[in-house]
Formats: sequence, C-alpha cells, structure tokens
Amino acid sequence: MLISKEEIIRYLQNVPPVPENVKKALTALDEGDLKKAAIEASDDLVLKKRIESVVNSAYYGLSKKVDNMVQLFTMLGIEKARSLIYSYLVSLLEPKEWKIFKIDFFEFQAAFMSEFEKVMILEFDEKTYKKYAEIGAIIPAAVCVCDSLLGDKKDDVELVMSSAPLEYSTLIKRMTGLSLFGLAGEIAELWGLEKEKSEILKMAECEKCKNKISALTHLLFFILVSKKQFLDLNSLIEFKPECTELIPKTYERIINDS
Repeated sequence: MLISKEEIIRYLQNVPPVPENVKKALTALDEGDLKKAAIEASDDLVLKKRIESVVNSAYYGLSKKVDNMVQLFTMLGIEKARSLIYSYLVSLLEPKEWKIFKIDFFEFQAAFMSEFEKVMILEFDEKTYKKYAEIGAIIPAAVCVCDSLLGDKKDDVELVMSSAPLEYSTLIKRMTGLSLFGLAGEIAELWGLEKEKSEILKMAECEKCKNKISALTHLLFFILVSKKQFLDLNSLIEFKPECTELIPKTYERIINDS
C-alpha cells in the first residue's frame, strides 16, 4: 500500500503546469504591471470567466457587470489578482470525482483564502499578506492531491481503516513520507514559487513551529476543518497547540470569538 517516492514524483509531474500565458500574467504582477497581466490572463478564457465571476459577485456590489480584464485587475489589485490566479491553478487539480472527502471544494477554497487574508493582516500587516498571499491559495491544492492519492488505493485504505483506524494525516505520511503541508510545498515548487514560500508551506506541519506564517497556516487549517461543513477534512491534520505561541493576536481573536 505504500506509495514510493518515484510514484509521488510521477503523480506530482502530472500536476498541470502553469499555462504559458498565466505564467506571463504572474510575472507581470510581480513587476507591478496590472495592465500587462490582465492582457495575458485574458487569453485563458476559463481564468477570465473565473475572475469575472468573482469581481461581479455580490461582494463587490457593482451596479453593472464589468468584463474588461484591465478594469477587473485594477479593481482587484496585485495581491488579490495573484491569489485568484493561483486559486484557478488549484481548481485544475480538483478530482473529477471525490473518492475520500465529501466537501464543497469551492466553498473550502474560498473560505481558506478569505480567512488567510484576514488573519495575516491581523497578525502581521497588509504588506506581509501581499507578499505571501499565494500560500493561502495553494494550501487547498494539497487537499485535492490527498484525495487522489488515497482514492487511487481506496480498497486498501478502507481495509486499513476498518482493521486499525488511523487518522488520514498518519496514513498519508506512512504512504508518501509527506504531510498535507509537505505536499503543498512540493506543488508550490512545481509551480515556480520562491523557495522561501514553498518552505513555509512545508513547515506548516509545525513539528517544531519556528516560523510564524507556518504556525498561522497550521492553526487556520485546523480551525476551518473543525467547522461542520469541512469536518470531513479534520483528520488530515495533527494539530500542534504550540503553534499558537507564535501568533498571539490570531489566537486571542479565536478565543474571544469562541
């Protein structure tokens, strides 16, 4: 039942590469050129439709529909545009059929990105959030990968779980040698994120909890998958309470809200 390192590599190699025009859009955003990014992104019709649906949603309260990509990107700003592009890439990973976890993935993805923005700004500041916004977009990708890896061996997984019940987090690590967050880090590397960001994702397992953004990511995932609508994902994380020591503002907010 173990999945070899070679199998993991082959699986991750099947992760859709960043389309060339999307790559150019991300490069333009890194350079601060919203207009160029919008022009490049408009060549991907699915991405264009996704951004249109977000900006024209009730959240923005527009009086009339906007479908001009330059206007859409201007309204979003660099960091939100970047996050939406990565969330689009994550959506390409979503299984056609969820075999293990029964969730509304789009709802989970949107919730994680939204909460990540809120807590990053609360704990640090808006500048820090903008620098690391992609992390909030990529974490849900690992959920898709976990379902696919476990789903491909569903019969074996069900046999193990019925004879000696394990948390899915333990099962994933035994099968692959990687945690949910480790898989997210591997995907980030494949998509060309800076090494610092992929390492932050990997460290969100929080075995030692030395990085504040990793600790925040760990706590946020745990909080979200403790909610009723996402409870099916709860066993993907082995919660490390010590992570709260690094992020006092976020932890205090959670205590006050509970």
